[in-house]
Amino acid sequence: MNTPASRHSRNALIFLIAAIVAALLALPLLRAIGMAQWPVFALAWLVNLGAAWHLGQWARQQGRPAWAFGGPALLGTVASIVVYVLLALLGPKRGASPQR
Repeated sequence: MNTPASRHSRNALIFLIAAIVAALLALPLLRAIGMAQWPVFALAWLVNLGAAWHLGQWARQQGRPAWAFGGPALLGTVASIVVYVLLALLGPKRGASPQR
């Protein structure tokens, strides 16, 4: 895996972990102070946008359409995890030259 592709892969994973951690930390905090809990999901989804962008770039560098992977990843953290695993399992297309 070339350096830019591995950077997007690593950054996507960091954003996914950050979205999960943000949700896990914010949920009990908001519950403790009696606030509505919908901001937790909004916060996780906003952090997930970074993961979706990096997943799209990673797919593009593998010679796959960025929208086909980044688009579904916009739906949420769970969808992004599925896309991340699919990209890791599928690997680069045969005959595709890495784009920079």
